[in-house]
Amino acid sequence: LQQELNEVKHMHAEELEHQYAEQKKKIKIILEGYLALQRSHDREGRRADKYNHAFESKECEIEELYEDLLAMEHDCNIKAEIIASLRINEEQYQEEIKDLQAKLGLSDDSLSIF
Repeated sequence: LQQELNEVKHMHAEELEHQYAEQKKKIKIILEGYLALQRSHDREGRRADKYNHAFESKECEIEELYEDLLAMEHDCNIKAEIIASLRINEEQYQEEIKDLQAKLGLSDDSLSIF
């Protein structure tokens, strides 16, 4: 009876060892999967950080370009005002020339050399 009991204990121990080995394999697979997922997550995090940095860099670049555009627009407005002023001056000079021509009795053709 003792021998049968020892044999049952031995078979039971072998079965437990086998179950333990199977559970250990499953845990190892799960752990490897978790670690792979963690590495992937870390890579995605670094990639996201890289893209965020690139986006922020482009955003700063766009802001600088926009400020340059505003400065250029301001310069263009000033130049447009100067051109408008010059046109008004030119019109005034043309009127003054016509007045002087009329006072001097000269025609437009006589001043064509100027």
